[in-house]
Amino acid sequence: MGYNSNMDKETIEIIRRSNLFQDASPATLEQALALGILRSVEEDGFFFMQGDPATHAYVLVTGRVKMVQITPTGQQITLRIMTPGQTYGGIALLKPQDGYPATAQAAENSSAMAWDTAKLRTLAGKEPSISLNTMQLMHGYILELQERQKALVTERVEQRIARILLKLAAESGKKMDEGVLIDMRLTRQDVAEMSGTTLYTVSRTLSEWERQGLLKIGRERVLIRDPHGLVRIADDLVK
Repeated sequence: MGYNSNMDKETIEIIRRSNLFQDASPATLEQALALGILRSVEEDGFFFMQGDPATHAYVLVTGRVKMVQITPTGQQITLRIMTPGQTYGGIALLKPQDGYPATAQAAENSSAMAWDTAKLRTLAGKEPSISLNTMQLMHGYILELQERQKALVTERVEQRIARILLKLAAESGKKMDEGVLIDMRLTRQDVAEMSGTTLYTVSRTLSEWERQGLLKIGRERVLIRDPHGLVRIADDLVK
């Protein structure tokens, strides 16, 4: 079985190194590439909605995808922002009957490789590393949520905002002459939802940090001019 000959080498490498297939054998990877379908979604479009049947699992190839959850009270929470090589919709492999627990929205024009649930589960039955990787992903998400809950109780809001910016810089940072650019569309509302605070608080905090020379704020872009200064805030070393 061969994969689509039109698939470029960069896409193949992203899938090979993804956190879903990173330990798969060459033969399994070839089968996965043959079974996958490349799907493109324009900025602000959706790969799937919270509660939809979990029919596919995805590995992001290009762009950025926001994982968003709506609480029972109607509040929107941005759980995380996915970058190329990361897997989302993994519940389709473990418990597809439960539906997707969050919405996957393209933060910019994005493309992802999608695998039908039944076909991927069959492939995972032959390649245990796929199921193991999926369980490790779910475990990582649980730990992330636990850390976020702990931060809400024990950390000042400035620490939480600083940690979110540093995390995004580590995942999508681009070194520039002036500092590190978080190379994705990032709104103040996104930061507020990820750090568990209000839009007003984020706007006030970012403006103050820009005044201090820590950041440079552009249109839905953040440039970290002083990463070490932001680390000091995150570690509560600045009073």
